[in-house]
Order: sequence, then structure tokens, then C-alpha cells
Amino acid sequence: MVRKKFHELPDDIAFCSNIFMIFGLPAHRIKENPAFWIKKSNSYDLIITRDPKYEIPYGCYARMNQIFIDTEVRTKNTNVIDVGRSFRDYTQKLGYKDGVANRGLAKQLLNYVTSSIKLDIKDPTPSHISGIHTVVAKAWDFFFDVPNPDQLTLFKGKIILSEDYARYIHDHSVPLDMNMIRCFKRNPLALDFYRFMAYRNNTLNKTISFPDHLLFQQLGTDQVAHFVTRDRLKKILKLIQIYWPVNAKFEDGFFELRPSPPAVQHKIPSKTPIIITNKNAVDN
Repeated sequence: MVRKKFHELPDDIAFCSNIFMIFGLPAHRIKENPAFWIKKSNSYDLIITRDPKYEIPYGCYARMNQIFIDTEVRTKNTNVIDVGRSFRDYTQKLGYKDGVANRGLAKQLLNYVTSSIKLDIKDPTPSHISGIHTVVAKAWDFFFDVPNPDQLTLFKGKIILSEDYARYIHDHSVPLDMNMIRCFKRNPLALDFYRFMAYRNNTLNKTISFPDHLLFQQLGTDQVAHFVTRDRLKKILKLIQIYWPVNAKFEDGFFELRPSPPAVQHKIPSKTPIIITNKNAVDN
């Protein structure tokens, strides 16, 4: 099928900012609902702070919401996210059917858009300090009738991302195969592992190898036993390699990744400038 616009991206391409390709969100609800959550690596420190009324985003639904929002920013070049006129509209955008996913998606969307994110970048250059600290969204207005997902509203629901966060997503996103994302839409560990490999492979020009327990720390797993996580990831890797010939393996307690074909085989059009809507409320 010939696409109407040259710059229009295929529907099977998604995007994700590097923040959540490096770090996996919690796999499950954090006990005692702490005010903030910290994740660290050799290069970055991530802190997510929740709204007093909500929770730290967690699980597969939080990940799918975040990927959808990042994809909208990158493909439509805007900080205004259209979530549709009904809850069914939104769930279908993310590849879910009616059922138990409904309530979880709505809950995790609120957890995410009401949170704030701080990313500290550890630069080896002496005295160089950099990072980003921003709320996810400035405004949101949507009516999701979970028990009645076909209930239409007069206007489309919208989320207005903060300018700083939208620009960061637009400038630091990596393409993903949306079919792969939907394949793992109920598996937080698989989503994190696939995104991690896609990000590291994006500019990889030589083999990297490191103790696999360091990988486990970056992914969204709360499994204490390393052999359990390793076994799960080996099975996930085999499934990924059916669709994407990524040259990766687990061996002798190490994870190895060699330069591989990109996670998305389509040619990605050049970015166009993002258009920012500077509003503190949603106008319909």
C-alpha cells in the first residue's frame, strides 16, 4: 500500500526514549508505596517521584503507556498526546482487547502522567554536571469509563507533556518493532530486555560482554535468584531471535552482545522539529 505522506511512519514502528531502554520500571507494585523510586547504573541515576494520590508506575501496563506516549511524540512531533474519545479507542491503540487490562491501563496511565522524572548523567569529565528534572505532563483531560469502554465523549482525551520532557523524548528516542512490543505486552521483563538490546545495539560497533547479574539489575525484575532470571531471559532471547537476528547470548555467567542488524528494518525518515503547545490546561 502506498502511504499518503512520505514522512508518515509505518504502523509497526514504535519509539522509546533512552531512559526506559536503560532502566526497567518496577515489575510489581512497590511495597508501602514510597514517595520516590531510584535506579542507578554506571552512567545514569534515575529518580521517579509519584504524585501524593498515586503510585510509582509499575508492570507491563505502565511500560505500554510510556511506549505509546513516546511513539506519539516522535512520530507526530508534538507534546499533545491524543488518547481518543473512548477507553476502547485507547486500549486498541496499545494492542489490548477488553478485559482485565482495562483497569490496569487506566491506573498506570495516571501513575505515569502525574509523576516527575529526574535523570542525572554521570559524565567522566571533571566538574561537568548534566541531567534533566521535569514533570511528565503539565495537563491531562480524558474520561475513561472502564466498565463501559465504548462510552464516547464529546471531545478527544488529551495529555499535554511538559516541554522539557517532550523535547527529551523527541531527541533521545530509539525505534522499536511494534509487533515485538505487542508480543510482549504482558511481560515486563521481556519488554525491558528487548528495549535494552535495541538501545545498546543502535550504535554498537564492537562486541560487549559483562557479568549478566549487572544486566539483571538494570531490568525490571524483582527475582532474587539469578539462575531464575537467567533462565527466563534465555527463553525470551530465543523468541526475540526468531523475529530479529540479534547476535546475543548468555554464557558462563556473562551476557554478550555483538553488532547486529537494527531492531527495525524499515528506513526511518529524518526527524522534523517538534511543535510545542505551551498550555497549562487542555482546551477542547
